[in-house]
Amino acid sequence: MAEQRAATAVLIVVLLPALAGCTVPVNWFGRHPPASPTPRPTTWEGDTSAAAKAFEEGRLEEAERQLEVARERAASSKDNDLEVATSLVNLAVVRRAQGDAAGALDLQKEALGIRERRLGPNHPDVASSLNSVAALYAAQDDYRAAEPLLTRALAIREEALGADDRHTAQSLNNLGLLYAAEGRYADAEPLYQRAVTIFERQPDAALATALENYAALLEETGRADAAAAMETRARAVRATNPGK
Repeated sequence: MAEQRAATAVLIVVLLPALAGCTVPVNWFGRHPPASPTPRPTTWEGDTSAAAKAFEEGRLEEAERQLEVARERAASSKDNDLEVATSLVNLAVVRRAQGDAAGALDLQKEALGIRERRLGPNHPDVASSLNSVAALYAAQDDYRAAEPLLTRALAIREEALGADDRHTAQSLNNLGLLYAAEGRYADAEPLYQRAVTIFERQPDAALATALENYAALLEETGRADAAAAMETRARAVRATNPGK
């Protein structure tokens, strides 16, 4: 049960920040939404917003079509590599939702390569892509491939954003999840503790997730009372953050 919970948390904490946690893209699909609630898809932003709406409504084929249009539009213009990368990331999320994990992994790797070339190897957006690629490896139980990516992402965020940044906490949580899935509880626990401390400064669903992950570790290591207390804290946080 703990492993099942950990796998779910990887997707919540790693994949979605790849879209919402980058320093260039700022909303779900990578740009501030246009003023109109139903934008006409005549620009890269419009195509992307239309895809986001289709995805949220469960129309995955339409979301994929709009994102392919967005990618082609970005690729047809000079110096739009970062928009191409964002389209690839978003397409990967759609492909993953369609059950095509291998296709999603290829797209995330391509986006990672673009960001490394354009932004340099130590940019926070590169860390976001590293997390996304690692999440897909972890979802296939390929922890050997995922670990160096998560370790590198954590190092980038600690250096670029600071040891107490929430994105750093996300990386701490993600690496802790990986270690816990491998049974390396002594390595995972201090990472969870650091993540919880950072998230506690702004309690929200991310804190609840970190608490739940830590509770699973405590349960697996025979500390049932401490695990129950952690679960109680997590429920209290979620109760004050409905829908998040």
